[in-house]
Parts: sequence; structure tokens; C-alpha cells
Amino acid sequence: MPASKSRFVTACQQLLALGVVLAVLTPAASIVTLDVVHEAPLGGAVPAAPTSGMAAYSHVSAQASLVPAAPVEATVEEVPLTAPATTVAGRVKAPTLEASRTTAADGAAALTSTPQPVTGYGAVGVTWQHGLAVDDESIEFGVRTLDDGVWSDWAPMEYHDEHGPDPDSPEGQQARPGTTELLVGEVDQVQVQVTAQDALPADMKLAVIDPGQSEAEELEKAEIDTGLLDGEQPAPAPATPAAPEAAEDEAMELSAAIYTPKPTIYSRAQWGADERLRDKGSLHYYEVHAGFVHHTVNANEYSRAEVPGILRSIYAYHTRSRGWSDVGYNYLVDRFGRIWEGRAGGVDRPVVGAHTQGYNDYSFAMSAIGNFELKKPGRAMVQAYGALFAWKLSLHGVAASSTNQVVGPRTFPGINGHRDAGSTACPGKYLYAKIPKIRKLAAGAQQGWSGRELESNIAGSPHPDLVVRRASDARLMVWPTTVSATGVAGMGRPIDTGRTIKRVDRLMNAGDWDRDGFGDVVMRKRNGNLLVRPGNGAGQFGKATRIGTGFGGVKLLAAVGDMTGDGWPDLMGQVGGVMRIYPGRGAQALGSSYVAHAKIKGARLSGIGRWDTDGAPDSLVRSGRSLVLYPGNGPGGLTGARTLSGNVSAYDWVIGIRDIGLVGRPDVVVREKASGRLLLLPGTANGVGAPVHLDTGAEGFDLAG
Repeated sequence: MPASKSRFVTACQQLLALGVVLAVLTPAASIVTLDVVHEAPLGGAVPAAPTSGMAAYSHVSAQASLVPAAPVEATVEEVPLTAPATTVAGRVKAPTLEASRTTAADGAAALTSTPQPVTGYGAVGVTWQHGLAVDDESIEFGVRTLDDGVWSDWAPMEYHDEHGPDPDSPEGQQARPGTTELLVGEVDQVQVQVTAQDALPADMKLAVIDPGQSEAEELEKAEIDTGLLDGEQPAPAPATPAAPEAAEDEAMELSAAIYTPKPTIYSRAQWGADERLRDKGSLHYYEVHAGFVHHTVNANEYSRAEVPGILRSIYAYHTRSRGWSDVGYNYLVDRFGRIWEGRAGGVDRPVVGAHTQGYNDYSFAMSAIGNFELKKPGRAMVQAYGALFAWKLSLHGVAASSTNQVVGPRTFPGINGHRDAGSTACPGKYLYAKIPKIRKLAAGAQQGWSGRELESNIAGSPHPDLVVRRASDARLMVWPTTVSATGVAGMGRPIDTGRTIKRVDRLMNAGDWDRDGFGDVVMRKRNGNLLVRPGNGAGQFGKATRIGTGFGGVKLLAAVGDMTGDGWPDLMGQVGGVMRIYPGRGAQALGSSYVAHAKIKGARLSGIGRWDTDGAPDSLVRSGRSLVLYPGNGPGGLTGARTLSGNVSAYDWVIGIRDIGLVGRPDVVVREKASGRLLLLPGTANGVGAPVHLDTGAEGFDLAG
């Protein structure tokens, strides 16, 4: 297939990706949509919605919603139900309790709170003293409400001891155990009842949350860059493939940018999050190897306009009553199929939440707003799960269909229900029954991993190339690799690019940096500036563009492929004692960097593409006589180290390169110190194979990438 046709097909695939995800759905007639309510938008009737395919999800996500125009202050009233436990210095002064104690017929301890007023679309929860472990089978909670002078029947409140931050985390060390927050809606009063087989927990409190009322609202579509840091500009749109400057070749087929599209996500600002409530210093990141489906056990019959307030109630309860650093979930989804940003820190980053105790460091979670032990989730919600899980897992190189992901101490599929990780009914029997469909939807939406590779084809042949600088005249050269008809690897004749690159101390074959279908080169000047020169697919380069400054002190700087999963190749480098990711954005300036790993010891970092079996690019570090593989976790950075077989002490160049022999595994090109010979270390399952002679004359070059 000609390169231009290949790029056109790929672009079409990207545009249609969101329309593919639901092709695997069962016929519409078999889908129950009990909770889908069509509400008229401002000023008109509801337009006819698509009935199947991801077009239905796109229809929902493209609609504008009324959202708060500014942060909204939620309030939490905490009512003491039991006295605090005895302290080391003696019993603390007991507060005035708002509950009456009784003894159940079976001798269990019980109490009933005094009725409490409710303001706004209210929510309630019960918490107790930090450190008091209460088995979820030994205690029961009930709630009833007063509305227009009539008390409702008692309804259960859900409590499971697996909900929350990991106990040994800083967040967990100050968290209070408690029930899941429960929406009570627009009622006059609320009352809770607690029954325990043993003694009632000390310092038990009833939290009554008022989500606050927005003073002004705006009709907005979902923000698309909710993960940007303060002051950071959004990434540019994908570049339109340029017409090739040289004759097209059937073999000249650089992989165009292939990545799973990001679903539309409403930001924290759009639900009126009061950022003063969260503990910004507790924000931390780790890895993502799987996703968990949750539900909030809240009411099911809420309106679109009530959702921001529901989110504020959950947020206020988690931070003010439970003592968590932020809302526990990474994302939330309402019954209309709208996805909302939960915990702060960037929707594309591996933000550690407080959702699946024991597994938070290695996973993310999206919680469905509603109680799906009682109602079936609507189609729009299931579609949203498929789109979000497809995208989020793809960022970290996880196949949605995976059945064997290492998540802390256990292995899980890539997509799970909360009950798969503990003894809980979450996410409710009806939503849990949809998880096989969510897995199928997400797998259908993922676009594969070829765009994540460190693409190193510049000259337009089927095989990768090196970029080198000739020492005698500082000429930038492209040195192509070759493979003979009998399968023997070698080097072609170096191509003079016509460019002189003086005062350059780092040269990187950066792949298709600007996403035009041709390989590019990034170089660092001695003054610390980073420049990109776009390639034309025939071994020539255009005018240099500056994409960064201040990189003079960055060690182990390397091009690493699309680490962040957004379709743009990235850089990594070590500064300030940590390894950092520098997100690429084509000809635009690099995005804000962030930590990818603790300090790494080594002489050179080299991007190696996808060395292992997942979809995230990996990196090699030359450390003494050894090559150390650092597996990548996409935006999660690097996730450990494994020393490969082989001794590289005789070489001064160690360069990761795309698969020369086209056998499915990246390779390493090295230069022998003593002779200047160029050698190939073919990639193997355990490391690198025996050296293979490629060419002589490499001593004539002083930089290579």
C-alpha cells in the first residue's frame, strides 16, 4: 500500500474509532434502558438519538450541559452519635449525643439518631473513629426520610470495609471508616439507625451534606483537556499528512499515529469542585494495570441538572467526613452517559485513588452514580464505560481483553467489578452483569499499539535507520540498515542530508515527531535548546524548530516513542535526581514534564519501543557492562528494572532501534570501541543475542541516535 494511502486509511480509522466500539453490542431490542430519561434541552425538544453503535455515545457526549460557572461550597453537618474512645490521657469530654440507644431482640446494640434537617439535594453517611476495624457483616445501617410530613420506610445504607484508601498509605492513616454516602434527595429530615452485633463503634457521627447551590450556570460541552497543569496549553490537533517530497515507494510505510481516542470528560471545574477541600500535598501517582467498575449506591432517579451537586456531595463526604485527601474515584459516570473527572491530578495520569482497598496503587476506577443492585444501567452508561476503559487502559499499554494483569499481590483481568477484589456487592448485580459487555466494547474501541513504537525509519526503506554526525565536518547523515535476500543484516551507504549541525551534543532519531508520516530528528544544542528537524521520508530534513530550552543539565536524554499514549512521540531525561517524561507535541513546545521514575544509574538511556508484551514503550539503560530493561507503563512512566543477558562493556554506542530483521522484536546497534565496527545485538526473549557484524567506518562519526 502506498504511504499516502496508508496514512489516509489510518486517519479514517481514527475518525471512526468512536463509532466502532459498540459494533459488538447485542440488538437494541434486547437492551433494557430503565434509567434512561430523555429531558428536553433549553428551548426545544429532544432530538432523535442514534439507537446503536458508538454514535449513540457520541450523541450523548457531544451535547452541552448546564454546569456551575464557579466553584460551589458544599457544607457538611456532623452529628455525634456515640462518644469518642478513651485516650491515653483519660476519657475525652463526651459531646452531646444526637441518638437514643436501644437493645435489639437478639441482644445486639442499636441506636437511632434524632431527626436531622436536610438542605438541598441532600446526602448522608455515617463514620466512626479512625483505626476501629468493624467487620461489614457485624453491623447494619438504615436510613429513612421525612417529606411532606410522611416518614419513608427504612432503607439500607451500604458499608464495606474494602472501600477506601490503602491502610498503610498516608491517606489511609488518617481516614475514618464509614458507610458509602447515600443520596436522600429533596426531603425535609433524615434519620439513621445502626445495629451492631458487638459494641457500637466509638466516635460515630452522622454526616448530612448540602451540596450547595450555584449562583450562576453556563451551558457548556465537556472540556477536552481536563488533565492539563495550571497554565499549560492544550496539545495541537493532529497534523495533516504532508505530500511526500520524493517519489513514493510501496515499502515506505512509516506507522502513522495510532492511538485510542479520548472520550469527552467533564472537568472538576464543571461540577463546581471547591479545590480548598482537597489535600493537594497528598496527590501521588503510581501505575495502572487494570480498571475497576464501582457504583455510588446513590439514588437512581436524578436529573441531569442535579449531577454536579451529587458529585459535590460525594466529594465533601469523602474529604470532610471520611478524611480522604480527595474524592475516592478517578472518574464518575451518570445515567445519561456523561463522564466526569473525579480525583484531581490529570485524567490521563496514573493518579492513585481511594476506591479499591489493597489495589489502589495499581489501578483506576470509575463509579456509576446510582444503585445498580436495584436498577439496570442504561445503555448510555454502559457505552461510556466502554469508551473510558478503552482509552484509559490503552494509555498504560493494557489490552482491555487481558485476563492476566498483575495488580499488586494478585492477578486480575484488565476490567473488573469491585466485588472481584473483595467481599462487596459493588457495583451492584445489574451493573456487574454488564462487565463482559464493557470488556467487549473497550476491546473493540482500542486501536492497537503500533503508533506507540519508537519509529526509526527516515530514509524510506522497510528497515530502520541511524542518524549520525560526521566528525570531520559536522554533517548530519542518515545511515540506513539493510537486510539481504538471504536475511543477512548490514548497513547501506550513509546519506548526506545537506545539513551541518554544529554546537550539538545530543542527536536523537525521534520517530514521526510531527505526525506527518515521515521520521524526524531531535537534537540538543550546547546552549540547552532542543530543536526538531522534520524529515521528508527520503533522508532529508527541513528547517529546525525550537521545542524546548534549558535542557543542558538533563542527563540520559532520549526519544522514547509515544509514552503518553496521545499519538505524539515523547522524550525522557533525568534532572533533579529523578527521571522525567517530556510530552511531545510536534512542532509546538514540549508539554509540562513529570516524574517517570526515581533516579536511574547509567551512562545512556535509549528508547527501545515495545520490548515486552504490553502496549507501552520500554527503555534500555546502559549501566556498566549490562543493559537494563525498564518496562514502561505509559503515562505511569517506568515500572522497575530487569538486567538483560549480554555484556556491552566493549561498546561506546548502545542504540535501541526498531526491528531490523522484521521478526517482531526491537534490536540494539552498538559500536565497538577498539575497531569502530558497527554491530547488531538482535533482540531476544531474554535479552540480546550474539553480535552480528553490520559495517565498518563508524569511527568517523562522533554522535549517533
